[in-house]
Parts: sequence; C-alpha cells; structure tokens
Amino acid sequence: MAYRLVQAGSGEQRPLVILYLVGAQVDDAVRASLGPTPAIAAFDDARGEGLDATVTRVGRAVDAEIGDVVLVGFSAGCQAVRRELVAGGDPAAVVTIDGTHANLPPEGWQIEIWQKLARRARHGERLFVATCTQNTYVEHLPKDQRYAAVVTVLRAATGFACEAADAPLGEHEGSLHVYSFESATTDHHAHVAQQRVVLPEMLRRYVAPWLEGRRALPVQDVAAVQAAVALSLDRIARSLSPDGTPGVCAEAPTPEA
Repeated sequence: MAYRLVQAGSGEQRPLVILYLVGAQVDDAVRASLGPTPAIAAFDDARGEGLDATVTRVGRAVDAEIGDVVLVGFSAGCQAVRRELVAGGDPAAVVTIDGTHANLPPEGWQIEIWQKLARRARHGERLFVATCTQNTYVEHLPKDQRYAAVVTVLRAATGFACEAADAPLGEHEGSLHVYSFESATTDHHAHVAQQRVVLPEMLRRYVAPWLEGRRALPVQDVAAVQAAVALSLDRIARSLSPDGTPGVCAEAPTPEA
C-alpha cells in the first residue's frame, strides 16, 4: 500500500476525496479539478486501507475535522470502493472510472450494491458517477479467468443502455451520471485514458460542484440565518396572537362534537 496526501485542503471542516489505484502523475489535474478546499488522499494500489483508517489518518495530518467523504476508484481500485459500500460506508459521492467489474455471471450482491447507490443518486441523496469502455475481452478469457466487463455491470446496475461513443453525452437521472466510451474490445490505451483524462474531468464536472453545494456555512453566516429565522418566527407569532403579544399564538377553536 502506497498512500500519499495529495492536498491538505482548507477550513475547520473539510471534505475528503479518496482515490484508489490512481497514480501521482494525475495529482496536478486532480487538484485543479477539485479546487483548494477538499483534502485529497490517494493510494496507488487497488486496495488501499479501510475507510475509517484513512479518515483518521488524514484528519490528524491536516489537523481538521473531516466532513463529506468522496470515494473514487479507477480500474481495480473500484473494488475498494465497493468494499467500503458493502461494509456500510455512506460516502456523499462515488466515482467509478472503468472498474465496476464482477464475476461472470455476476453474483447478486455485486449488482445490488451499485443498484442501491444508483437509486439514491436518482433521488439526489448521493452523487454517483460511473464510466466504462468497451473492453469486453475479459468475458472471453479462459473460463476460469473470465469476469464481467464494466459495461455489462453498469447496464445491469443502472438500467441504462450504455451505448458507446467517442465523446459520449452520457445518461443522466437526478445525480446519477453514466458515460460509455468507445474503444476496441481489447484497448489498453482507452483504459489508461480513463485515468489520465476522464477521471479529472468527472471530478471537475460533478464532484467539485456537488461538494460546493453541500459545504457548511461559515459560523457568521449560520448566526445570520438563525437570527433571520428567529425574527420570522416572532413576526408569525405576532400575526397569530389576538393581542399582538410576542410568542403567544391564538388558541385554535375547540371542534364541536
């Protein structure tokens, strides 16, 4: 396991983006895509470590409270993301880049875990971004080595067609976004481009704005909101009170029997 802190982030509480099987060659692009606020940790292997251990490690290193967690996997690194979901992890956002493989045929739980996340994303409760290429050669390996291609799993998990295109427009529903990229059935170059090009773009397009929208208000803004709410409630109470006494609402009439 090779861990690195890509960015410390800023703020008393900050989101944490964790990447699995993502090399240091894309660190600059990842930082540029996410901006200066989130802490970013990465593992250049597919397993990393348990989520709780990473959250604790980063929190101590940056001396700040960790807020929302985003899990990002590339290729086999998506299995680490799946492991954390199966273990009960509840990240605010998940990004899987050409890596949601499964057994062939897939076992039920290998599809259901992504289906559950997709349902929540459709309702806007979580963000789920997934991509695939057409590297289906894995389904035609010797019988004891073959496994389900990413595009096969995403079709089963999302119900989307996942029709391939060189520059796909994607399929979208709520906060669920799936992109299917054209490639040969055996295409190492297309797979590598998913990490170097597509991953930073998905972070920029979806994760950065999602985190910005969920960011906690500064303390002074929270105080201002609370004061405005208190004033509004007081005005409502005055309008309902028969004598205009603050905080006293008129009693509802007793319903007749």
